[in-house]
Amino acid sequence: MSQRLHRRAPVLILAAALLSAACAASTVSPSPSDSRSPSIGPTAAASRATDTPQVTTSPPTLGFAFTAEDVVAYYESAGYACVAEQPSVLAAGFFVRTCERVDEAGRTRVVGLVTDPAGDLANGFASVQGTEAEEFLAPIDALEPLAGFLGAMLGEDRGARLLPWLAGHLGDAYAQTMSGEFTIATYSESETDHSALYVEIANEAYIAAPGVDVP
Repeated sequence: MSQRLHRRAPVLILAAALLSAACAASTVSPSPSDSRSPSIGPTAAASRATDTPQVTTSPPTLGFAFTAEDVVAYYESAGYACVAEQPSVLAAGFFVRTCERVDEAGRTRVVGLVTDPAGDLANGFASVQGTEAEEFLAPIDALEPLAGFLGAMLGEDRGARLLPWLAGHLGDAYAQTMSGEFTIATYSESETDHSALYVEIANEAYIAAPGVDVP
């Protein structure tokens, strides 16, 4: 959900073998402790928030499973190149750090972490961009890294509980649900452009944050 919730995903792929593989992909190893901009938050389209069913997939818990530093360290260990944090262009007082790698298929994977003024995680987004030859990115080709991102942000168990929802909506122009205190969204690049698919997680503080004043 880029820092929109991306303040700017229907295939039912729940066969047992795929579900098992995606669950395994959601396991991550960090210790607990903008080139693109996301869709949940200050500049999210109001229509998207009102026309998508809200489903609570797990009970409230205390925040993200890991710190921003832990998540960055995990993705760097997986071959991602991360840039220094910079002020968010969408949420006043927040900061964004992105990490990127090109996978074996030539697709670009991006993760972004948004921290609040105290340095705590408030929003995270991940995307998979198809190759130049892929005008339409098949959801199955983005499921593994995006499911893994949910685990990296929320922990293995909570991420796994969201897997059926993500598998059922990945590829939608926009779909949104709730997991405890978090708003989760998945969406395509635009309603007509499905060359990139996203997942985004935001807490209430990020969603309520004021926008950035533009000179």
